[in-house]
Amino acid sequence: MRIHGLLACALFLGCGGSPKKATPTPTPMPDTPKPEPAVSETPAPAPTPAKEKSLYDRLGGKDAITAVVNEFVARTTTDPRIKFRFFNVDADNLKKNLVDFVCVATGGPCKYEGRDMATAHAGMDLADDEFTALVEDLVGALDKFKVPEKEKNEILGALGPLKPQIVAPADHFHPIDAKKIDKVTKLAAAQKNADVKDLLNAAAAAGKRGQRNYAEQLFSRAEILAGEKPLAGVASVFREGAPKRIDTPTKKMKDTGAQPKEVGSSDEDSPAKKPDAGKLTGSIVVDGKAPTGMGVVMLWPAKGGAHRTPKTRVIEQRGKEFAPHVMAVPVGSTVAFPNFDDIYHNVFSLSKSKAFDLGLYKSGESREVKFDKPGIVRLGCNIHANMAAYVVVVDAPHYVIAQPDGTFSFKSLAPGKYKVEAWTEQSSEPTKSELEIKAGDNTAKLDVKGGAAAGPSADKFGSAR
Repeated sequence: MRIHGLLACALFLGCGGSPKKATPTPTPMPDTPKPEPAVSETPAPAPTPAKEKSLYDRLGGKDAITAVVNEFVARTTTDPRIKFRFFNVDADNLKKNLVDFVCVATGGPCKYEGRDMATAHAGMDLADDEFTALVEDLVGALDKFKVPEKEKNEILGALGPLKPQIVAPADHFHPIDAKKIDKVTKLAAAQKNADVKDLLNAAAAAGKRGQRNYAEQLFSRAEILAGEKPLAGVASVFREGAPKRIDTPTKKMKDTGAQPKEVGSSDEDSPAKKPDAGKLTGSIVVDGKAPTGMGVVMLWPAKGGAHRTPKTRVIEQRGKEFAPHVMAVPVGSTVAFPNFDDIYHNVFSLSKSKAFDLGLYKSGESREVKFDKPGIVRLGCNIHANMAAYVVVVDAPHYVIAQPDGTFSFKSLAPGKYKVEAWTEQSSEPTKSELEIKAGDNTAKLDVKGGAAAGPSADKFGSAR
């Protein structure tokens, strides 16, 4: 199928149409004088110029756009300059989103349901030369289908303004020391496995360019193929500045169904044999306004209380999301992080109470982390910048999740004074206060401070994404 042929067909059908039939002039009766021509009081309106077809129609519609997109994806995924960018991508979903995006951008009837360009490329650290490679691959796809210069320039003109949303600014890159990179290229040259050699060279190029996060991902893929031991001599080149790597062997984990959005309640984790006399229902506001995410409320009796028993929990990676999104667990609990997507994921945290990096692992595999200090632990994926979740490690005898509307409740509390700490996703730190519980029903409204940074978390080297 040639876009040029479809374009010609579309233009031909659009500018023709059936001509209007001429209205016959009546024949005057004999001996009847011809009527004087009517004088128009207003000039006849100028003919309306024909409306130019949309770029979508001039390209040949959705089938033609699909053909170009398929060719474009085939080129990018084999282009040695950028092919490694697509190792963890669902190609069919990528093609669908690209078709819909181009369709909408050119005036077509499609609906684009993917993410905006800035969100889709967050954390990728794309450089100028990689963007150039993308443009050249697109030009090649358009030329293959003989798209005319006018339409080709319109498409490229629409792509140009997107560059600032796709390419990272120059000051974002921090090149790795050249001597360290030389050590990597020497190791690459000694490799017998061509795939390992290519990945090491690509990691070295990314490191030299200053794409530390991307370079580490490429090196991790080389490790998966070659094993960690043969490449251990250069691991520090790519991991210096990242949190401690947990490299215990992954465990197989069976998928038993999707996890809930939130987990963690002392009433449910350790139900009382005989409920205490007090109950508490309440709500959280953030700086006086309704919250926009979940939270955790923790209570300490003034007279002391028993710490809860550590738990074994699961936070899965599914659909490029963590679940539960918020989890409260007692100190000493162990959490498994299985991957149930058909792509690689990573789990890491830069949090003070528990910094760690679980590396890359594929579907059905899992690694565990023991949380031995109280605190708020924000989780991220170093590949997918928009993935986030929270483990709230508590040493409080009473704790519960606050729902997105801010509401929470405790079913069993002994009457007396309590120290309170409340936190939400919008909070940089828990807000402290006190309250008194009486026998029967009690209510409370907790106003917590915000201050948490908006948007994706930093990558595991601490760079903004």
